[in-house]
Amino acid sequence: MFILGFHFPADMGNNVPDEKVVEKLADVDLSDVNEVKLLMGTKDKDKQWISYTNKDTFLFKALVHYFKEENPDRAQKYMIYMNRYQMSELSKRLDAADDETMKLCHNLDSMEQFRIEVA
Repeated sequence: MFILGFHFPADMGNNVPDEKVVEKLADVDLSDVNEVKLLMGTKDKDKQWISYTNKDTFLFKALVHYFKEENPDRAQKYMIYMNRYQMSELSKRLDAADDETMKLCHNLDSMEQFRIEVA
């Protein structure tokens, strides 16, 4: 089973505990990142920049990990829907008390295209 690009043993099936995913993100280096920027939409008139700065959330760590692992040259990167969906679903359980994060999760659940960059 793969969640956020992390491999988990097959005997776990689809029942990988959230804590196991959180453990995998424990070593994500956030020291050089203050903001995650997401560009939502494809048409010029519909494009919208979303700035996300809540470093204390699972979602922030997951987005930074995704960006750094998939994009070592640090340019903008399109996000794959499956990864967005997995991040959003985990964050809804782990970061439920944060309104900003829940709003971002709602956006990530859409079928819009997203580009991501970190600053």
